[in-house]
Amino acid sequence: MSSLHEKVLSKPVQLDEANMKKRLFHRGHNIENASGSPDDWKTFINGNPVVSKLTLVKKSIDWWCDMKAFMPPEKFIGVGNTVKQGSRKVEEYKGFKLFNDTGETNQWYVMLGGKLLKGSPAAIKKHLDLVLLKTQQQQRQ
Repeated sequence: MSSLHEKVLSKPVQLDEANMKKRLFHRGHNIENASGSPDDWKTFINGNPVVSKLTLVKKSIDWWCDMKAFMPPEKFIGVGNTVKQGSRKVEEYKGFKLFNDTGETNQWYVMLGGKLLKGSPAAIKKHLDLVLLKTQQQQRQ
């Protein structure tokens, strides 16, 4: 028995990376890529074969899990990329960065202490002033 065990262990293991499959598990679905191409991720959603980029396959799986309706990956191309280049505005105010991704007047936001503040720049600045004043008063005490 030990001689068989020694023979098995003494054989060098060679991995052929060209024939290796990459596999992922996403929300109960196995996704695999046998070719290594970024556009060749495959899975089955409710019996429908799906082949596309990994992000699009995951979006199809998410749609199926959330809506119980099959949506092919091609339908998600361009979804979520609605922010136009150059339309993002950033404004500095007392050490804070106010952002506007849409260009609309009341769509500004800032992160303050892990919380998201949204609204017009004037309203956000007014709130920031109150917060800064309050923290200054607390520091004096």
